[in-house]
Amino acid sequence: MLKIIWNKEDVEKIKSRLSSDYNLVLTDDPNEVPDHKVGIILDDSDLEKIKPILEMLAYEQSQIMFQTPSGWIQLPVTEITYLEAFGDDIYAHTLNMSSQMIKQPLYQLEEILRPYHFVRIGKSFIVSISKIRYIRTSFNAKLDLELVTGTHLEVSRSFVKDFKNALGIQKKED
Repeated sequence: MLKIIWNKEDVEKIKSRLSSDYNLVLTDDPNEVPDHKVGIILDDSDLEKIKPILEMLAYEQSQIMFQTPSGWIQLPVTEITYLEAFGDDIYAHTLNMSSQMIKQPLYQLEEILRPYHFVRIGKSFIVSISKIRYIRTSFNAKLDLELVTGTHLEVSRSFVKDFKNALGIQKKED
C-alpha cells in the first residue's frame, strides 16, 4: 500500500483527474492524514499508472523563486509564458500579460526551467511549450510561434532543430 498526502483545496482537481480506472481511496481521516490534508491510498501495483497524473498535479502547483532588483518574487510555473532578455535585463512574461524583471542570466533560467518544459528559441528567448497555440513556418527556415496570450515569437534558425527535438517533431535525417 502507498499513501500520498495532498492539500484539501486540491481534492476536486485530484478527483476529476483520477478516474475509476484506478484502485484508490481518497481519505481525510485524521488517523490517516494530518489536518487540512487529504490522502490518496492505492495499491503498489497501480503506482506506475498513476505516477504521470501525480507528476502533472505537482507541476501545476510548482512555484519558483526569482531574484528581482528589489528582492525575491515567487511565480507559479504555470503562469509563465516566456522569458525575454534585453541586454542584461531579463523579463518573465505571464498569462495575465504582466512582466517581472529578473536578476538572473538567461542560461541559468534555461537550466532551472527545463524540467518544466521550457525551451530556448533564440539568443534572447525561452518559451513554455505548454503556452504555444500555433507553430507556423516562416522565412529563412525560421518558425513563428503564437502563444495562448496572442504574443508572437520567432524561433531563430540556429534553435529550430533543438526546438523541434524538444517537441518531438524533428524529422529523422537520412
